[in-house]
Amino acid sequence: MAFGFFKKKEQAPLKCQIEFCVSNMAQGSADAYDEMLNRTDIDVEEFGCTSNCELCVEQLFAVVNGEVVTAEDAESLVTAIEEEIKNNPLF
Repeated sequence: MAFGFFKKKEQAPLKCQIEFCVSNMAQGSADAYDEMLNRTDIDVEEFGCTSNCELCVEQLFAVVNGEVVTAEDAESLVTAIEEEIKNNPLF
């Protein structure tokens, strides 16, 4: 019975982390947020500020696994996020 205490627990697979700025969502990235939110293979979070204010004013963006991804519109942002995930997977 004591050996059962030391059994390895199965770990959940790592998921990509995508962060959206609430202010940037108001400027148009909300559609990309909604689309990413429907995926089960990633974790999506929204923040009041991601400290990327200079980008926030100029274009849409998201932070994917710590890397900033930018685009001109929500559809292009979804494509850019998917490319970042494909090119830089967590595992």
